[in-house]
Formats: sequence, structure tokens, C-alpha cells
Amino acid sequence: MSMQAKSVFRSLVAAAAMSLALGSAASAQMSVDRITVATGPAGTLYAQLGTALSTVIQEKTGIPSTARPHGGTSQYLPQLHRGEVFLGINSGLDANSAFLGKEPYPQAMDQVRAVLVIAQAKYSFIVRADSDMETIADVKGKRVITSYRTLAVFDYVNRAVLATGGLTEADVTAVAETSVPSALKALTEDRVDVTASILSIPAHREADAAIPGGTRVLSLGPDDAPINALPSFHVGMLQPGPAAVGVTVPTKVAIYDSYLNTGTHANADDIYEVVKTTYEN
Repeated sequence: MSMQAKSVFRSLVAAAAMSLALGSAASAQMSVDRITVATGPAGTLYAQLGTALSTVIQEKTGIPSTARPHGGTSQYLPQLHRGEVFLGINSGLDANSAFLGKEPYPQAMDQVRAVLVIAQAKYSFIVRADSDMETIADVKGKRVITSYRTLAVFDYVNRAVLATGGLTEADVTAVAETSVPSALKALTEDRVDVTASILSIPAHREADAAIPGGTRVLSLGPDDAPINALPSFHVGMLQPGPAAVGVTVPTKVAIYDSYLNTGTHANADDIYEVVKTTYEN
């Protein structure tokens, strides 16, 4: 990760450090009367996390809390910046790009702050299990999902995945889809040969069940550098097991941090209660 990216992450987590420092003074009485957690669409990891988190917050604090699905994180990061939603779940890459005003964001959203790392997600390309593709290099010439209209920052991730196998978008038939669930549906309907997704989320499990023989997660290529260069990303090995859909052999995948984010409008004591409640439950 670049020095600039590391500096951005230090800025993003400053609010979390401040909130934790106030722990002894924090009160269980929160100043907000409702908590909204912005998430991705139904079937995604962020929708799962947001629903679980909002349920726990409401049960333990008594504050009405709900998860609000959006088409993708590109839609609600600006709302976090403007103080229109209390919490949102984003990848570190997305938060980094928004904070700096890098594509796809036209201006810096420097009011976004990180609360905590809420998950480490696994990501790779996915194919039908009956295909002859096993690694990223094998997708050359295939119809490949490379872009999401509502999760634009992951276009960079998909290009990095291709680059691990020495490929670019010019080496495949690039296909755009609206969201991760719709991209997985495109695989089940045989409209693409290769899709991309966070692994083992509900939408992936549904696709795996709908396709005769199931799905296969492709192993990244030999060049780890394109993935490791992305803020919050690194390469790791995913082992076979009941929780690893489409993985029958040790498989190299991208792993990244997902953050619970807020904005500078949030009260530090309220954020402390969210962190404390999440940690304890």
C-alpha cells in the first residue's frame, strides 16, 4: 500500500480512536432517536452484516435501528459524507477513494470516518463447476463481468484480478452488470461465462444451488502485486470447507477489510456505544 493510502487510513480511523478514548465517560443513553445502517442490496455480505448489526443495536440499546439496502456503496457514501445516514458498510478501497475524491467520486468526501473493521471479505471470479476454467488465466476470450454500475470502485478490483493472470479487459469480452446479485444471476442464466463476487454470500449460495453441479471459485494468477497494491486488499489462501462455496481445493483469492463507516456529524459517545455493543455481541 502506498504512503498516501496509509495516511488516509490513519485519518479514517481517527474517529474510532477518539471514540474508544471516551469509553469511561460514555453513557448508555444515546443522543440519536433512530439509527440507519446503509448497506448493499439483498443477498450481499453488507446486507447481511447491516441487518445483524441493526438488530443487535436495537435489542441492546433500545434505539430503533434498521438496515437500509441500496443498489451499491457508490450510492450511499455521499450520504455518509453529508450526514444523511448514521452508519454505512464499505470496503476500505471504497472509503479510501471517496475520502480522496478519486474515481468514481468527483469530489473528496473528507467527512467520512471509519468506526471499526467489521469483516474481512473474500473475493474472486466464479464460474460454473462443469467448465474447464480453474485459474484467472483461463478466462481469456470468455464473457466476463468486469463492471458494476452501482459498485463502481470494484471495476478496479476486477481489473486487478485479471492482471494477476497477466490479462486485461482487452483479453476478454467485458460485460457490465448493475450489482453483484445481478452479476451472479447472469452466470446462472448463462449470459456470461465468468462473474465476480464476494464469496459465499447468499447470492453466491443461491447461484451455486441453481446451477447443476454448482460453481467453482477461480484461483488468482501468480502475480499478487495488482491485488496487494489496492488499499485494504491482500492475497490469501481459502481452504475447502462447508462455509467456502465453490472451493474444493486450496484457492488463492483476494481478501479485503470492510469497514463500518460514519461521518463527522456523528456524536462520539453514540459511536462509542455502537462499537461497544458490536464488540460485546
